[in-house]
Amino acid sequence: MPSEPSAPLPPIRLVRQTGSTNDDVAEMGRSGAPHGSAVAARAQTAGRGRRGHVWESPEGGLYLSVLLRPEVPMQQLMGIAAVGAMGALDALRSLGAERVALKWPNDVVAGPEPGAGKVAGVLAEAGYGDGGTFAVFGIGVNLSRGGIGDLAGCGTARPLEPACLEDAMRGGTAAPGLEDLAEAIRDAVVERCDGWSAEVRAGHAAAGPLAPILSEYFDRMPLLGRQVMAVLPDGRVACRGVFAGVDVWGRATVHLADGSDVEFASEQASLRELQGPA
Repeated sequence: MPSEPSAPLPPIRLVRQTGSTNDDVAEMGRSGAPHGSAVAARAQTAGRGRRGHVWESPEGGLYLSVLLRPEVPMQQLMGIAAVGAMGALDALRSLGAERVALKWPNDVVAGPEPGAGKVAGVLAEAGYGDGGTFAVFGIGVNLSRGGIGDLAGCGTARPLEPACLEDAMRGGTAAPGLEDLAEAIRDAVVERCDGWSAEVRAGHAAAGPLAPILSEYFDRMPLLGRQVMAVLPDGRVACRGVFAGVDVWGRATVHLADGSDVEFASEQASLRELQGPA
């Protein structure tokens, strides 16, 4: 997807520890900070994931949030999480993490193999302040085995096992340092956002916010076509079937053995791969 030329991005603010980089960047957004402003931390004391889950954020990881001001209608901002995750994947692959892939809706995993662990989790939020509407794209990356963060309090079903960036690197390639990784992800997320924003303004997202990236989104998601179970937020299994696709609003379709289809928004369920018949 082509991106628009843009002004030089502001320097990333790097801190050793903060409560939540998303909260820090949201405050910057309300104060009118420019597109591409970012905060990176070595640890968080109040990190969070989707659905209000706590995200454990020990030292040894990268916790990065980026302020985005795409010129799109408010209802299209729900596409930011997937768009930003694609940018993060671009950055990780460019740095030698050839085996990273996406797990619906926007987790970064250590490879397409069954049971691949989570390298990074994403949380996108919208806000309004001086300068108008903005989005915050937050990502937590496990850099090494000494600093693996993960969700806490996720219900009774076991969540995706954590992994680290070292697990996904090309053989013999060292994982990047925190500052280099932060800059690469921020730049790639902004580039993806700018390209997507241009596509939306050109009318290519009339059907839904993911329409401009849907084909590529599919290509980065190796779980498509595999047997899965849909797990509700309280840990109960809603159904088992084949992960059949994602629509332009980001909803996942699970094809059941009786021939029927069930759709889930990302707030309603997560998908876990099944080994064996559904």
